Amino acid sequence: MKKNYFLSLVLVFVTILAVGVKAQSTYTKQVIIVSGGIYSDPNDFVTVSSYNPETETITDFGTIYTQSVQDVIINGSFAYVAAQDSIVKFNIDTYEKLASVASPGINQLATDGNVLLASFWYPITENFVKIFSLDDLSLVTNIEGISGDAAGFLINDGVALVAIPGPYGSTTGKIAAIEIDQAFLLSEDDYGDFYSGINFFGFYNDVISSFMTTAWGETTTNIGTFDYGGDIMEQYTINDASLANSAGQRNNLMYIELNNGIAEYDLTDNTETMIVSPLTEGIAASVIDTINNNFYITTSDFFSYGNGYIYNLEGNQTSTIDVGISAQAIAVDYRTITAITNNINDFDISVYPNPAQNYIKLRSNKSIEIENIDIIDNLGKVVISTNNINKIDISNLNAGIYFVIAHSKYQKFSSRFIKN
Repeated sequence: MKKNYFLSLVLVFVTILAVGVKAQSTYTKQVIIVSGGIYSDPNDFVTVSSYNPETETITDFGTIYTQSVQDVIINGSFAYVAAQDSIVKFNIDTYEKLASVASPGINQLATDGNVLLASFWYPITENFVKIFSLDDLSLVTNIEGISGDAAGFLINDGVALVAIPGPYGSTTGKIAAIEIDQAFLLSEDDYGDFYSGINFFGFYNDVISSFMTTAWGETTTNIGTFDYGGDIMEQYTINDASLANSAGQRNNLMYIELNNGIAEYDLTDNTETMIVSPLTEGIAASVIDTINNNFYITTSDFFSYGNGYIYNLEGNQTSTIDVGISAQAIAVDYRTITAITNNINDFDISVYPNPAQNYIKLRSNKSIEIENIDIIDNLGKVVISTNNINKIDISNLNAGIYFVIAHSKYQKFSSRFIKN
């Protein structure tokens, strides 16, 4: 590509963290898991499910009448699913299907918050990137001029980088740059055989990293880094390693599916450490939950079984999930409570017991004269308002995460708790 187009890509990867931000608090509402069903069975369709990490239950809420899934992303309270020949939009508060569009050859999805970008591969032979409306999934435009099969995106400041591995058997890898608002291809550059199989990107400290999927039968993994100008900085090869996909990024750490396990790849010194040891079952999909500090991993042979597992960041399995066969797409639904108003001092009070089932009490590290208390659910609705500050009855609340706002004469204080 014309290297200067990288200059506008001042990238910031948004890893949502549970930080003490006044008037806001972020939590994991659910994990969306999409299963493709039994390979080649025309009567087994794509199933969309919601896993609740608090109750540890999974609920199917959508069916897409096709036989495989490629991707799922979340934007606000909506999930967008790429499934073989369709893109489908769901409301993941009401769990209703809202829109769909025929999209043969769909591969990966991404959004800048304004439009939906989609990459395409076989059997498509042109227009390998398309832009759709986030609202009704109507086609906004085709991006003409991209030379072959497209994969993962990197988006910021109106520009999208797209990995272009090309069709099966391609011996080089390319990167395209797209101006999103004007919907045209800025450039496409061929970076040579080291970048064959280019699939997804990472970013940290002003350095762009590209990760190349290991070809069938090969035993090395290639990773290349670029500066803002698009010039190659370094190239790294991990020997005796097979890279499949990304499990996500947190700060300087990229989590990758390596040798059928999960490895932590440090973008600052380009070293890798295995976290989840190689599994005996083939990984179908994986993702890191940066709030709860764990991995969701699905496995499948695509015709006889599908299993789901939860691992902590130390690589220990902590739970299982009942998932379908070929669960090849997972996304974490992070939500931010914004209903809490001005002048709140976070965590100057605490709640106990926590988790709680029947009642809660408050304690503080300061001398605070509390006048009344509001309890707010994850939609920002006040579900309890009381001036009984000694012992609060929560027995009638549904299980989930709640926020406590304690009002004094001049200030407000917040905390949160889990209702079992």
